[in-house]
Parts: sequence; C-alpha cells; structure tokens
Amino acid sequence: MSGRVVPLGELCDMDRRGVRPDDPLASHLPFVGVENVDSGTGFLNFDTKSRTGNRRSASFRFDSRHVLYAKLRPYLNKVATPGFAGRCSTELVPLLPRAGVDRAFLAWLLRRGETVAFVMASATGARMPRADMKVLLSMPVSFPPLDTQRRIAGLLDRAARIQRLRARAAARLRAFAPALFVKMFGDPEENPMGWPIVRLRDIAAVLAGDPAPQEPRAFGVRGPLFVRMQDVGRYHVNPALSASKDRLDPVWLSENNLRLFPKGSVLIPKSGASVNLNHRAMLATEAHVVSHLAVLIPDRSRICPDYLFWWSVHYDPRKKVQTTSLPSLKLATLKETDIPIPPLSKQQNFVKFLNLNRMNHSAKRVSKSASNLTESLMVHLLGDST
Repeated sequence: MSGRVVPLGELCDMDRRGVRPDDPLASHLPFVGVENVDSGTGFLNFDTKSRTGNRRSASFRFDSRHVLYAKLRPYLNKVATPGFAGRCSTELVPLLPRAGVDRAFLAWLLRRGETVAFVMASATGARMPRADMKVLLSMPVSFPPLDTQRRIAGLLDRAARIQRLRARAAARLRAFAPALFVKMFGDPEENPMGWPIVRLRDIAAVLAGDPAPQEPRAFGVRGPLFVRMQDVGRYHVNPALSASKDRLDPVWLSENNLRLFPKGSVLIPKSGASVNLNHRAMLATEAHVVSHLAVLIPDRSRICPDYLFWWSVHYDPRKKVQTTSLPSLKLATLKETDIPIPPLSKQQNFVKFLNLNRMNHSAKRVSKSASNLTESLMVHLLGDST
C-alpha cells in the first residue's frame, strides 16, 4: 500500500463523551458491550449478553461516524463500525475519523495483526490486559489517498462477509447432524424406536490410549497424529481439525512399537473434568491416542463408525462416573454400557444421507480459506508501515 507514513492519531480522535446511567437519554440508546463485537470481522452480535457493562453503567456515546475499538483484551481484535447511534461500554473507545479518512479503512487498519502485536507489546494487566490508547495512537501507519482507502476497505469488507457466511454454513451443518441422528434413531437413552440393545463390548473393542511420549524427538512434521485430551472438542469428526495437531515421527514410532488406532476409532474422555461434559467425542483418522482417552474400535459388520460416533456424542457418561477428586469413567463400566443397534442398512442410510464427513469438513475448510483470504488481503493491501 502506497502513501505517507503518519501516526494513527493523525487519522482519528478519541471521542469519549460520557452518558450517565441516570441520564434519560440512556434508556433510549441501544447498548453495545465488548462481547457484542465479533473478533476479526467486527460484526455486531446481540445474541450474546455483555458482561462488561449494562444500562446501569457509565458508557460512551457513539453514532454511525465512529469506529469502536475494544481496549479490553486487545488480542481478541474487536473493532466495530456501527450503523446506528447508541452507547457502549467504557471498554470500547469511540474513534472519530478525521477529514479525508474513510471509516471502514480506519477499522481495517485497527484489525491488522501488526496492530494487535503493537498494542499487546505495551498492554497492561496479566489476566485482563488493556490497550494503552496513547501507544495505539502513536503507531505508524500508511495513509493513502481517500479513493485508495475506499477501494481497500471495499475489498476487505467483501472478504469478511464471505468469511461470516461460510462460518454460518458450518454452524448449521454442526447443528444438523445431531438433530438427524435423533430423528432417525431416537434418543439413545430412551430408545423409543425399540432397537435391539447390546453391550458396547459386543460391537466394539473398548481400549485406553497410551502414555504421552516424553522425548522431543518423538514428534516430527510427518507421520500419524497424536491426539491429546484437549484435542477432543464438541462434535469433532477429524483430529486434523484439533488444537495441537502434533505428529509422531515414523522412525521413533517403529523403534518404540507403539499402537496406532485405526481410522474410524471413536475417542471419548475417560478421566479428568472433561468426562462430565456431554458432546465430547472424536471420530479419528489413524492416530496414536493419549491414555486419558477411551478408544472405541467398531465391529464394522454390525455398526458404522459414524453411528458409534454420534451415539457417543449423545451418550451421557455422567451417570457412570466415579465422583472423586479426579472423576473417572472406568473401561470396565464403559464396556457394559447398553447401546441400541438399528439395522446396519439404516445406519448406512444415515451416513449416506448426512454425508457427514465431506459436508462438515468441506464447510470448515472453506470457512478457514475465507478467513485466510481476509488475512492475506490485509497484509497485501494494508502493508507494513514499519
């Protein structure tokens, strides 16, 4: 991006006009809290109630000219451009663009990764860091002509809308799968359709994972995935989408003769606080698994891995957990758990109709690509001002 380099403070001014809680105007102005602002894109979401302020709190006034910058936990990157007049939490600072500065362009400058890093370097507070606004306004930025600002902001706005649409599509798919399971098979706890009941051990091997490797050389850039407890989230269908994405070195694996669990294994927590959380499960690719996870390897002649996975999502182990300081779900108890088994053909129809893996993975990949597109465009269009 071409243009002269100036401090951000030459592009805008802080406009902290306060509204007292007892001001009659306060009850007529919509309130925006930090939690109402989506990270990265700045879309306003009023389905989430703010914990950072309310109608009885002091607040700042804003209108459709302002950019709202969240100084609380700046690493969350919350920057909004409201299209209405209202009042906001004092953790959101209204910035008023000066003449010749496009509001959307200013907002995208504030959302850059470079800006987040610059502010975090001087943020105060360990648990709840806050941006130093003087430092923020001192940050050098490139300042192109107004028509260039508008062109850049327009491209980034379109990329952000694509990202949001893809994220919504992925969310709908995640909600669709469990609803379809219940519609086709009923609640597995109640078994209203009267499917035959068997013990889990009769249709799946029930095993525990292995201790976590301690040697640094155990990990590499290639090889099977190593799945930790924190990798198993809500409705995870593939460990490639998980948090750590650690891979084990194939040479180290062969030397230590560790087990690799096959693709289609279902992983659920068996110890720690996570046991008490429903919907924690993973349908894994071939992987090495930490010992705090139970591994269910389905007998494919009787049960589809996808059916076993969605049963485990609905299965509530809390009734069978031993309530100690460290809750645990014993493998022996898990093996004796009742599971309804519909005909294999009906399970296969469920998998075909849902098309779970391709649909859900595709939506997540596209959503991630849209997010990467926004980030790449920001780097390319907004440039480096240092």
